[in-house]
Amino acid sequence: MHEYSLAQALLAGLQDHLRRNPVPGRVVKVHVRKGELLSLSEWALREAWRLLTEGTELAGSELVLENVPVRVRCPACGYAGEARRLTEEGWHIAVPILSCPRCGSPVEVLEGRDLAIVGLTVGEAPGT
Repeated sequence: MHEYSLAQALLAGLQDHLRRNPVPGRVVKVHVRKGELLSLSEWALREAWRLLTEGTELAGSELVLENVPVRVRCPACGYAGEARRLTEEGWHIAVPILSCPRCGSPVEVLEGRDLAIVGLTVGEAPGT
């Protein structure tokens, strides 16, 4: 399960960060940016987070995902912006096309393939 290992990496990194930079209270939400090119189930990632945080200081925290669209840059013509998408009738998703929408040349991906914690929502500490 790909999502389990990703959730485990997010958790380990966050726990390390919180050991070095404690927060005054309890983390109730963990805000994560998820690139469109990551092929993963958001439900499975949230479920893995729930399971992995049980018994930790992050138990009960919610994983809040912000989807980041694919942005590209074309070295040939200078285009910078969102990638075109391939859609077909009956498809459930629009697949990003990694060629320049303007000239068709290969592009460099600027955004849309990362998974990163970008913020925390902190509530009152238990017992206060």
